[in-house]
Amino acid sequence: MKLLYSIYKEYKVLTRDRAGLAITFIMPTVLILIITLIQDTTFRSVSEASVPLLIVDRDNDSLASSLEKSLAGSKFFVITKKNITNEQAKNEVAHGSYLIGIVIPENTSKNLRKKSTQRISKLLNSFTGDTITKDERIDTNRLQLQLFFDPITKLSFKTTISNSISSIISQIEMQSMATSLNQKMQENFPYASPQKVETAPLVTTTEEYASYNNSTIIPNSVQHNVPAWTLFAMFFICIPLAGNIIKEREDGSAFRLLTMPGSYMIVILGKMLTYISVSLIQFGLMLCVGLYILPLMGLPQLNVGDNVLLLFLVAFSAGLAATGFGLLVGTISNSHDQASLFGAVFVIILAAIGGIWVPTFVMPEIMKQISVISPLNWGLEAFYGIFLRNFGLKEIYPELIRLWLFFLATLSTSFLYQKYVRMR
Repeated sequence: MKLLYSIYKEYKVLTRDRAGLAITFIMPTVLILIITLIQDTTFRSVSEASVPLLIVDRDNDSLASSLEKSLAGSKFFVITKKNITNEQAKNEVAHGSYLIGIVIPENTSKNLRKKSTQRISKLLNSFTGDTITKDERIDTNRLQLQLFFDPITKLSFKTTISNSISSIISQIEMQSMATSLNQKMQENFPYASPQKVETAPLVTTTEEYASYNNSTIIPNSVQHNVPAWTLFAMFFICIPLAGNIIKEREDGSAFRLLTMPGSYMIVILGKMLTYISVSLIQFGLMLCVGLYILPLMGLPQLNVGDNVLLLFLVAFSAGLAATGFGLLVGTISNSHDQASLFGAVFVIILAAIGGIWVPTFVMPEIMKQISVISPLNWGLEAFYGIFLRNFGLKEIYPELIRLWLFFLATLSTSFLYQKYVRMR
């Protein structure tokens, strides 16, 4: 009965704390909406035909046409063609109007065909023993296409684009060489009917996400941000929870509770059950945001997978860890200001190193190693396993054990501090 009264008391205190309720429910909802929109826009800025590319075509021949067709076929670029000078093209890219600029000089296709013919002639003459004429001597000067990149372009992205364009140009060169070979063979064997040389790649690649247990869920900004900011909100309940503990201590209610029959652990248990319930409500609310609200804003819908009960087990474990942390902050803090400052700053630090703001897979190696000390990282990795890899309990139990051990450590520290320090 005392436990029920303790839970009811915590419920009344929590519902009267409007600022605490705003932190608990409104803040994570707003964060999920804003951060997901920002990250989704960033993700789309380098995919789905959204990279602005400028082509200055002075060639007006086959190479320029083939290059433009291949770039458009990649569905990665938004292509704009202009007839401007090199300096003007460079300035437009430098000012951010385009991410990439390509300048194709005059007679590039003509010179490419000429060089291809010279190479084929040299190859065939090496078999027949014929001497190379003056017209067949190869010009060793290479043809050059000028590429301009926006200064904000990351080196890895710049290298990827340069390699892609070089690959396209290599295919165009192969086609030109094959055409020249056909022409030479037809000159040498006028009565033959040579087949067109095939230049299609003999080796191709297929791409797919490596899945576990036949999972077909594709990672996106929603799959990261919904569990990430839910965990952030769970740990932020340390502020209203710690404030509640300090208020009871300041107005004397904590002392009156201690004089009542029964163990002090009943009071702690009442707080725990109340705030764990709040954590589960937070999680359910954030799932609803991912399932129903984010799609209305043009974002992907959250895919919760097939094991919803396991998701709530992870949420329950994370709620335990967050509640234990809140109890510890409230027990060791001497004032509201101290609890608010320490609790907020410490949660932000744990979130930053735990992969909440920036996913750990894009962090430097040293930060990846540091991230494993954050309880928010343990919860996030467990959610990742269920959302993206279709993991079961046997795969995520290490993260669950860490969350439970963190809860037991913070709860024990709070109890011992209250008994041997506060009660002196």
